[in-house]
Amino acid sequence: MKNYLQYIRSGSIITGILFALFLYFNKDQPLNELLMASVCFVLLHLLLFTLGNEGVAAQLTTDLKAGTEKTVLFPVCLIALLYIYIIYHGGSPLEGSAALFPFFALFPVLGFLAFKKTYIAWSDFVFLLLLLIPSVSISFKSNTSLPVHGNGFSSVYKLVIMLLAFYAFGIIRGIKDIGFYPVFQWRALGIALACWLGFLGLVWLIAYASGFLNLSVAEAFAEEGFAQGLRNMIRVFLGTALFEELFFRGLIQNMLAKKIGQYKNWRPFWQWSLVLFAALAFLTGYLMDKSLFWLPLLITGLLFAAAYLIEKSGKTSQGTYTALAITSIFFGLVHFHAGSIIFVGLASIAGWFYGYTYLKTRNVFYAALVHTLVNSSEFLFALDGLR
Repeated sequence: MKNYLQYIRSGSIITGILFALFLYFNKDQPLNELLMASVCFVLLHLLLFTLGNEGVAAQLTTDLKAGTEKTVLFPVCLIALLYIYIIYHGGSPLEGSAALFPFFALFPVLGFLAFKKTYIAWSDFVFLLLLLIPSVSISFKSNTSLPVHGNGFSSVYKLVIMLLAFYAFGIIRGIKDIGFYPVFQWRALGIALACWLGFLGLVWLIAYASGFLNLSVAEAFAEEGFAQGLRNMIRVFLGTALFEELFFRGLIQNMLAKKIGQYKNWRPFWQWSLVLFAALAFLTGYLMDKSLFWLPLLITGLLFAAAYLIEKSGKTSQGTYTALAITSIFFGLVHFHAGSIIFVGLASIAGWFYGYTYLKTRNVFYAALVHTLVNSSEFLFALDGLR
């Protein structure tokens, strides 16, 4: 235990600050609900801001060599915590598709124990998809928001999924460079802010030239209010941005770059990925809006062209920017559920900026910061037709 305590200082500070804000925003909650939510909040956020620490990861890896029983203890405890939270609020965790949760939650851990690899294998991507797709597809009939009724920042379910994902891929599988740990660096912060401003500038130019931009800064900011704006930003960061950046950047982009690098030839991956995603972009655009069907296809071509030029220069590790282009387009296309083809296009461009931030900082928290700033910047714009 002493070995772990030395690593949790910064995680404890961040958790303490967020917990104080959590209590402030939920001070009107019933005492029994606040107590239950507080216990879950502190436990899950302390793990969230500590588990990715290199020292913690190394110590866990050493401790888990004793046997399979210890290896599955952590995910089982997380599942139990989620179930306790649901049952406490009068729900059943075994209703409908949610009954499958323990199976796909434990599958990557058990799979990595059974099939140990020293290199990035295609099976790693299969295991990832078998965790990611069910996790965003199933739904518990009971509300897992933290607290259930109040002004929370995330849900117990999403926090558990993030912890399970990092534990499986970062600790058990041993994938390097996930960057799932908050570290303050001025350089990294500067990169994140530059990427945010760069994206806003690009969107402003595109939107202004296209005629669907209206500036309404003062009015929107006044309506938002500082306290509510702060809560919404934290909610976006913890409830959306960090979740998506862990999976898309820390895992998919990271593993894909390593996989392409293993082949020492990025061109076949670039060529076949361009063909595949160009077809998907065309199909998505055609089905969403026939008048703008070309937009996702155009952005796909531009991002892959940028990746090609950078890869060809030979100034970066092979596959790095091919992986960035693939992940960016994939990220944009999965946002078709927003119902706007413009949103899909902008999400692809934003994905490039998020991925670039991760690439330069090797930290998903900074990518999530850019993601949060972008999502929270809507008060700057009124983008007609965006949603």
